[in-house]
Amino acid sequence: MLYHGVINDVKWKPDEVSIRTDDFKKQMFTLKKAGYQSIRLEDYLAFIKGEKELPEKSFMITFDDGRKDSYYPVDPILRALDYMAVMNVITGRSLGLDKEKTFFHLSQTELRKMIDSGRWEMDSHGRNDHDYIRVDSEGKDGHFLSNKLWLAEKNRLETEEEYKKRIYDDLLGSKNDLEKKLGVKVLAFAYPFNDFGQASENFPESRDIIVNTASSIFPLSLVQSGSSDFPTNYAENSFLAKRITVSSLMSSEELLQLLENGQSKSMAYEDNFSQNKGWLRGWGNITVEKSGMFISNSKEDDSGLAFLSGSYLWKDYFAQAKVSLLKGNAFAFNARYYDENNYVSCDFSDGFVSLTQRIKGKGLPDIEVLQQTGLTSGREAEVGIYVVKDQASCYLNGKPVVTGTIEKDLEHGGISFKIWDSERKGTMLQVKKIQVSENPQIGLNF
Repeated sequence: MLYHGVINDVKWKPDEVSIRTDDFKKQMFTLKKAGYQSIRLEDYLAFIKGEKELPEKSFMITFDDGRKDSYYPVDPILRALDYMAVMNVITGRSLGLDKEKTFFHLSQTELRKMIDSGRWEMDSHGRNDHDYIRVDSEGKDGHFLSNKLWLAEKNRLETEEEYKKRIYDDLLGSKNDLEKKLGVKVLAFAYPFNDFGQASENFPESRDIIVNTASSIFPLSLVQSGSSDFPTNYAENSFLAKRITVSSLMSSEELLQLLENGQSKSMAYEDNFSQNKGWLRGWGNITVEKSGMFISNSKEDDSGLAFLSGSYLWKDYFAQAKVSLLKGNAFAFNARYYDENNYVSCDFSDGFVSLTQRIKGKGLPDIEVLQQTGLTSGREAEVGIYVVKDQASCYLNGKPVVTGTIEKDLEHGGISFKIWDSERKGTMLQVKKIQVSENPQIGLNF
């Protein structure tokens, strides 16, 4: 989990970054009461390498920026609950003799005190990475990591080699700052602004360079999970560890439900939507009512996506759903869903059923069968998707319609629904029932 400031000021208005002290305290006590244990980074690293089992109810608390207001209100709560936390430090703003009296960021003396308590770990949030840099001749500013620097005296952008050296020197420098001045072993790097290339103004190729550079220096890096990402980390040796961003806009009950629903689900899964068992909104709108789950577009999005938390590790299975397309002209039932850029999909419209795949954001050629489905009339239909080894099949009303081969990149993943309307007049899908099993069992029987 990711936090920033923990605010005591009664006049402060909640935002998406920080959290009130009382809200943070309530969240921590709620998790403790539910049996959750905090873990250290070294425990997490051993877990993803398959070297250590973690308690089923375990989580890691992280704070970005090295702010004073993320230490002083928090430490008494950690001490009371026997919890531990990670502080990701901007070393250019916290370390050094001239930083001992800083008002906002923790000083070297304070960081040492935190380490001595045994409740805090120190990791890198960069050295100067939070400073904006000039990125063009017009004076535009951009993020330090993801952009080439404009060299005004030479009237040009830095070369790729100059860029790589600047990034490497900063990340390595931040690690050395922490290890030499605090005597700690640095295990992770948290990307400033959660930008590892996706917000670049002038160098879109920076993503691979940033991640590769970070991985040459640190065993692990920390990112913020996107809205279409599974929020839980699994025992996969991934360099990128996802974090849930928590603020006062999330209640303690909502946080607990998010963690509980993220526990791995059995593939013998049934859902009649009497309650939300972990369906998350990727974009658009989703609501769960007695009559089913409704997925629709929003004012900001002309499509919608909903996925089932806890289904990430599913591999070979048959999923079927009873649905009604209430508005719009197409929807997809997805399997082996990893995130919005990786999944296999059965697309349904009035005139066709097609099997599609998306890998690393790129769509592969469809296998399409022309068939009059009548789905846009709003009538109820049973749709299904069957994935086993490297084969996938799309079903409509109990019959397989199209079959194809799955790329090896899509070895596992959960289920999701996506809706859209090519005419952009709005779209809504009602999902009434879902049943998942390891083998095809035609007909929803619950």
